[in-house]
Amino acid sequence: MKAGVRFLAFDTIKAQLVDERGQLSTSRGIVAGMAAGAVESILAVTPTERIKTALIDDAKGARRFRSSPHAVGILLREQGILGLYRGLVSTTLKQSATSAVRMGSYNALKTQYAARVGHAPKSTVETFAMGAAAGCLTVYATQPFDTVKTRSQSSQGATLMSAIRSTFRDAGMRGFWSGSTMRLGRLVLSGGIVFSIYEKVLTLF
Repeated sequence: MKAGVRFLAFDTIKAQLVDERGQLSTSRGIVAGMAAGAVESILAVTPTERIKTALIDDAKGARRFRSSPHAVGILLREQGILGLYRGLVSTTLKQSATSAVRMGSYNALKTQYAARVGHAPKSTVETFAMGAAAGCLTVYATQPFDTVKTRSQSSQGATLMSAIRSTFRDAGMRGFWSGSTMRLGRLVLSGGIVFSIYEKVLTLF
């Protein structure tokens, strides 16, 4: 769902930002990616990530939640609909930054590739490599946002500033990049797969 929202928003915004030749500059690609990330965060990512993070955090301690629907019911009863949107600011910052870097770098790589080779990437291998490279860049550029987001969406929840302070207090500056290696494997693979499928679907339609 979030990939669908991301690409729909990105393509819609991109269509308004391309030049007369249909080209999207790197800076405009970043802007389009950032806006798409914000839309994605509000419509899909924040509530699902809130539930996922609350379940993981709960399993370490109280074990109040028996399942995802049970967790949703408790969060709604105790905190209302806003309980599912705890961490909206940090999640939106993370998604906007992630989408800006991922979509912006992917489009920049495609443009550079076309300039050197004379045509846009055609094979799945080419597209996968560019998507994987974009995923790698995304991890190290945006990991601090992901770390803070995870803390602010724990079962108890934390404000944006308290999440930042506790991260720095516990591990210093390096703490903001905690978990980047594990996230690297996921985003490199997902970047390659998602962009490859995206390009194939565009070709089909």
